[in-house]
Amino acid sequence: MRIALLPLDDRPVCRTLPAQVAAVAGARVEVPPAAALPAGRRPGDPGRLADWLAASDPDAAVVALETLGLGGLIASRTRDDDVATVLTRWTALRAVRGPVYAATVVQRTPDADDAGEEPGYWATYGRALHAYSADLHRALDGDPAAARRPATVPAEIRRDFLRRRQRNHVLNQIALGLAVDGVLDTLVVGADDTAVHAVGTAEWRWLRTWAGWLEAADRVLAHPGADEIGSVLVARALTAATGHRPRVAVACAEPDGLDRTARYEPVPLAAGLASQAVATGAILVTGAASGVPSDEVDAVLVVHPPQPGPADWATAPPADTDPVPAARTGALVRRLLDAGHTVALADCALGNGADPRLVTDLAADGTYSRLAGFAGWNTAGNTVGSALAVLVAHQVGRATGRFDPAAHRRLLAHRLLDDHVWMSYARPLLRRELGTDPTRHDHVPADRTAPVTARVAELLDQRWRALRAVPGIDLAAGSVRLPWNRTYEIDFSLEDTGDQP
Repeated sequence: MRIALLPLDDRPVCRTLPAQVAAVAGARVEVPPAAALPAGRRPGDPGRLADWLAASDPDAAVVALETLGLGGLIASRTRDDDVATVLTRWTALRAVRGPVYAATVVQRTPDADDAGEEPGYWATYGRALHAYSADLHRALDGDPAAARRPATVPAEIRRDFLRRRQRNHVLNQIALGLAVDGVLDTLVVGADDTAVHAVGTAEWRWLRTWAGWLEAADRVLAHPGADEIGSVLVARALTAATGHRPRVAVACAEPDGLDRTARYEPVPLAAGLASQAVATGAILVTGAASGVPSDEVDAVLVVHPPQPGPADWATAPPADTDPVPAARTGALVRRLLDAGHTVALADCALGNGADPRLVTDLAADGTYSRLAGFAGWNTAGNTVGSALAVLVAHQVGRATGRFDPAAHRRLLAHRLLDDHVWMSYARPLLRRELGTDPTRHDHVPADRTAPVTARVAELLDQRWRALRAVPGIDLAAGSVRLPWNRTYEIDFSLEDTGDQP
């Protein structure tokens, strides 16, 4: 099966992870040439991307509408193209022969004075805009105090902020219509880096309401997330093409764990998870006991739930994590595996990285390598969606006889190296060494790239060899790079050492 992918941008989680997911089930993902894709603040070329999509003749297409219409996720926040221009570019969707699985993202309002991915005024007014956004939402919900609070952001900036949002909201409404009309086989509406109170949360709820009014629940899904949607929709393309929809139960070691609302998200974990499961094409089995689900399931997603407090592996890395929840989740994973269940793990304990205590525990006795899938990166939506996508691809591959065990082992290794070895181990160490402010995106100058990537490789190799979580796979020498010349994310390659797992 060939799937054409127009990703949100060229970051590995958007461009590479969907292909890794597809490979587990023996499928192939093709992406446009790098020069046509968005990279950092450089927008992609919508015209070239539309031409590539029309010429690709895939079995199915997974399309980020921001990329096709505006040149990428960051471009959707910074470019001034009008609605008519974007709609002209979207006509390429009608030329795709196979089904189109599309995604759109409700524009975020981050709580940071950082213009790395936003219009320039965000460097000065980011936190104030976040507070202003929250007050607009609270006032809409009838909070009189929020309605009376004076704005601390200059009027011309408020107007630009809302004008961009209004343009994107109109485009999202039109995307709903494309799904209802059948141009899009599926549309996922993601809520990107939001909060319980934010203009984006209000917009997202309006879109969900319209999807309900239009009776489009079979075509339109809405949940927290953005960067993982490409992988989620690749999984959906696999289930649709093969007719195999895995029955998935969810298990959590904390009684209230799925009722918690994770940082950067507007709804409890259970709500987002239910929509993510449907988006992958899985059938979510409810009512199963959280410890050992019934025999009427094909696989289990174990969730390590959000933990209280402000700790975050990117912005406020903790000295340690609570050992009790990690021990409970680890015990649950082992119990399910020992009972013969197929298990994937979504580590949502903290934002922007996996729980070191949990992964160390699972690696110590070989449990980690028995998993069908793992994720623990960025937001809970990113983690849950990608963990489900891998689990679905694993099950589809098994059911069709196309399961690729080597691709599966590489993906398990890749996610652990990225989500823990980098995000919650090496990155905090490196940023302390560099003296960078973890509350802002940093920049690594060209003349510093070589020593920084060498140090990253040293830290990764050190921790990976200590874990020994996936024997026979190591970090490839000289493969570490910084895709956007910053330390927030990295890219790397793996190599097979020839050792028996």
